[in-house]
This record gives sequence, structure tokens and C-alpha cells, in this order.
Amino acid sequence: MNLNEIKGKLPAGSMITKILFEGSDIVLYTKNRNFFVESSQEVRDLVQLLRKRIDIRPDVAICEKQDVAAAKIRKIAPTEAEVGEILFEPEFSRVIIYAKKPGLIIGKQGQTLKEIKGETCWSPVIKRIPLIESKIVDKAREIIHSESKYRQRFLNRIGEQIRMDKGSKEGWVRVSFLGSAREVGRSAILLQTKRSRVLLDCGVNVASVADRHPFLEAPEFDIEDLDAVIISHAHLDHAGFLPYLYEYGYDGPTYLTAPTRDIMILQQLDYIKTMQNETGGAPYTSKGIKSAVKHSIIMDYGHVADITADMRLTFHNAGHILGSAISHIHIGEGLHNLVYTGDLKYGKSRLFDPASMNFQRCESLIMESTYGGMTAKMPSKYESEKKFISIIKDTIKRGGKVVVPSFAVGRAQELMIFFAELADKKLIDVPVYLDGMIWDVTAIHTTYPEFLSRDLQKQIFHYSNNPFVNKIFKRVASPAERKKVIEGGPAIIITTSGMVTGGPIMEYLRCLADDEKNTLVFVGYQAEGTLGRSIQMGWRNLPMPSRNASDTRSTIRMKMQVETASGFGAHSDRAQLTNYVSRLKSRPERVILNHGEARSIVDFGRNLHKMFKIETQFPHNLDALRLK
Repeated sequence: MNLNEIKGKLPAGSMITKILFEGSDIVLYTKNRNFFVESSQEVRDLVQLLRKRIDIRPDVAICEKQDVAAAKIRKIAPTEAEVGEILFEPEFSRVIIYAKKPGLIIGKQGQTLKEIKGETCWSPVIKRIPLIESKIVDKAREIIHSESKYRQRFLNRIGEQIRMDKGSKEGWVRVSFLGSAREVGRSAILLQTKRSRVLLDCGVNVASVADRHPFLEAPEFDIEDLDAVIISHAHLDHAGFLPYLYEYGYDGPTYLTAPTRDIMILQQLDYIKTMQNETGGAPYTSKGIKSAVKHSIIMDYGHVADITADMRLTFHNAGHILGSAISHIHIGEGLHNLVYTGDLKYGKSRLFDPASMNFQRCESLIMESTYGGMTAKMPSKYESEKKFISIIKDTIKRGGKVVVPSFAVGRAQELMIFFAELADKKLIDVPVYLDGMIWDVTAIHTTYPEFLSRDLQKQIFHYSNNPFVNKIFKRVASPAERKKVIEGGPAIIITTSGMVTGGPIMEYLRCLADDEKNTLVFVGYQAEGTLGRSIQMGWRNLPMPSRNASDTRSTIRMKMQVETASGFGAHSDRAQLTNYVSRLKSRPERVILNHGEARSIVDFGRNLHKMFKIETQFPHNLDALRLK
């Protein structure tokens, strides 16, 4: 069915002035005010027929003047909703309403929202004002808003390319590993069919110099043929190289969740700053980051979208970090179903519900195996927390500081909830300092509470107890403030980077490592080749990079205590990964393992084959596998 035929399926007098694509969605613009406000049943019937999301919006010609509409919105909205900024996007006939309590703008059964539509004749979009202000969230929204005219053309172009068909029941499917095969880092997998080329993640290996970037020079990869990119989550090893594509010619869509987009910006900006400081150059600039945002298409969990002429994508919760997504890709008209996990956590944490496993069909599963090794066993949550509490008490008792190198995304927020609980129970009474990007990432968590676990949402919404704004937490925002923390009394310091590869942790080590009263506590994976792994292995004479160009490289003596508390990880261990495969609603025909060290991946793959009698594969980088 073409777009003109859609008009024939609508009631007489609907007064449709134009029909446009927004990615895989269809938008109908109308001059009939009543049809705009009351057309829900007609839209449902059309969605059922076309199997596409359809939005009815007013033609901008019938929209109220912006100042009049804004005044009406503020009058209609309940005072307790605390409405903030109101922005208009005439290109989309949308009004974006920011509020501290967006649920009150929607109203019971959507009545308040409906009243806003009827009174203003603008299509309302409600956004949450975060408890902690985030410059990154504001910047992302500013880019999207300022590029409205471009995005309308871009989204319509993508929709035209996707077209209305679902592809063939015949054909072939193959994947090529451009990174992440038998290694942790630079995830990049090219998914190819006869009609489409889609890149699953585009990351860097932050722990390597020689093998930092994915193999984009592989013969099967051509940036001009690339139809789409899917980003599973915001960590640099999955999203850190995306802006490079846009600076070198790619102008297609990137599919990701809203939290992933915002955290990704923060991570990428920090990455190019770090690279420029350490090596004098970076593989891309802030221009590439802005272009990636401008070309982003946001998807929520459970939202189904056609992303190419023969691929349909659905995101599911991965349980790893905020906004992390498992990608279920339906290829052709039932030709093949691929599930790409990205990084996953199949176990309940304070932050997220366990990774989703309810896929109707899954012939091929590409699964991360970071902790798939034979000896990789996570201690219980109770054991880890008990050990951590003991470490904190012992360190504080002897007048020392607890320094926790942590990933800014996920791990730090899990620890924050843990420390907030300890403070509420009066088990700790020292400040907890947050250094590096942790504060900004936490602000993004307060922007998207709907991506958190059901228990945490209940705690935030029903009991008004948001652990991220507990008074125990103090931000370290400058070298001067960091100096005061170092020279001050007993404290807990959560700081980046998690693998001790750079960032504020280096300054804390320089100043605190030679005092045996202090304790360094690892809470996350330490990759081969990182300083964190070396310290875990017992190194005590540590080579430290220079602070600046005039500084010479130095060595420090490690006298502080070194501990590991492993139960706070955002990955699943071998037992959980095995359990995940066993409980999948649809048992895959093959499991392809990636994102793990070579020895553990091979061992884990053989074990899965033995247990489930299914094909397991563990390719090398540059290997190509035919799935269908």
C-alpha cells in the first residue's frame, strides 16, 4: 500500500494535507481539529492493517499561536506538575512540555493531555525535568530541537528508503566480526543480507593502543553501503567509534535508546579530550558527535521498527546499564531471527530488572561472554556487601580513605544506592565523594527513571526517596576540590576510570598510594593490559603517566591496601549466562560468543554445546559467518 492509498482508508472529511514518514513511522497531518483530537479508533484500525506506528498531527496552519498555546498549557496543567520550559517545533506540529511530574500533565486516562490537544491544536510531547541538572541532557535536546527542519527531511528520507514491504522469505544472512571477537573491546559486527547492511555497535578498545579501533578497512565493509547502525549501550567499547562514521561520510540513522544517546555524548566527549591530552590527537571531533546525535532515532523497549527494507528491530532490556538494550532483529518475512545481546546482566540488581529473554523466535544468538570463563563466579550479593562494609569500617577506623575506581555509568550508581542505604541505616557516617563524570551520568539517571528497576521506580515515585540525591553524596568538580578531599579526613571516594587507565583516579593514586591507612577497592572488570589488572595481580611499583607535556613519567610505590568486591558487576558470570541460554523462550539453533578473552570464550562455548546440544561458535576478528 502506498501513501496515497492510505488516504482512502480514512473517514471522509479527515482533511489530510500531507503524509510523511518519520523513520519507520507514518505521520498524517490534518486540518480537521476534531479528527486530530478524536481519531484514536481510526488510527488503531490503520495500524492493524499496515503494522506500522501511525501518528495524527495537526497541520501547522490550524495550530494556535505559540504564545497563546503556551499560556493555555500553563493554565490547564496542574500547578503541582511544576511545568518548566515549553518549546515548539512547527516542522512537526509538536509542543514539548517539560515538567517535574510529567504524569500529572498526562492526567487520568490521558484527559489532561487530550484537553491540551483540544485547546491548543498542537501535538504535545511530555519530558521530565531531572532532579539533578545535566548539561549533557540539555545539549542533546538543544541539538535535536535546533535541527528540527533537517530531522524532518532526514526521517522522511529514511522512511522512503525502508518503504512498506517486509522483504523476502528467501535469501541469505551473514555476520562479519570487525571487533569484539575473542577480546573485550571495540564491538563492531556487520550484519548483511541481500538487501541490507547494518552495523551492530561501533566501539573502541580503551585498554589497547595497537588494536584500539574496529576493522573498518575489511573488504566487506563500505561506509557508503551502510544502511543503519544499532548501538546497544553507551560504553565506549560499544559506542566510542560511532562519530568517526559520521565524520567520514555516513549520513544514515543510528538506533538507540534515549539514555544511551545522552550518556554516549558524555563518554565520547571525555574520550576525545583524553586522547588529545595523552596522544595529541583523536580519531574524530565534537562535530562527529553532534552529527551522530542529529541522526539518532530513539526507540523504547518493546517498540518495533522497520530499520531497512528487510529488517525489523525490537529493543529489550539488557539489565546492564541505563538504557542498555538487547536487539531482536527479524529478517525478511520470517527468513531469520537474530538476537544480539550487547552486554547483559541476567540477575537482579539495585538498578535494573534482569535481562529480557522472552523472544518469540531466535534462530541465532550473539552473546557476550566477559565472565564466561571456568573460574568466573560472582560471589553472592550478601557476601560482597558484607565484605565491602567490613573494608570501609576497617579503613575509616584507622583514619584512611576508601578509593573506588569505577565506571561512571552503571557501577557508580549501583554503589551510590548501596551507600545511600548504609547511610540511612547509620552504618556509615563519612562523606561519599563523586569524581569524574559520575555526577553528570547520575543526573541522566534522574532524567530517565522509567528505565530503572520496578522496585527502584516504586521507591522514587511512591515513597519520594530518590537515593541519587542523598545528602551523603558530594560532587568533586575541580582540581582544587579534589585537593581538599585528598588532604581531608576519612571518606569514601568513587572516581573514574574504572580500569585505572586515566582520569581522576591517577591523581588519587599519586597522592594516597603511599599511605597504608588507605584502601583501593576494585568493583569491576580489569581488562588485560590495564593498570588496574596489574595492581590486582600484585604490582607495587606503578608506572604513572605524566600530568602534562613538561612532566616526566614517574613511578609510585603502592602501600595502600588493595581489595576486590566483585558482587557489584553489571555483567553476568558463567552460571548466569548459562542460565540465560537455558531459559530463553525460543531455544536458538546456534550461539555465537563474543566480548570475552579468548581462552574463556572457547571453554564456555564448548560447555554450552555439551549442555544444550546446540551449535556454538567463537569466531576471530575478520571472520564471517553465514547464518542462513
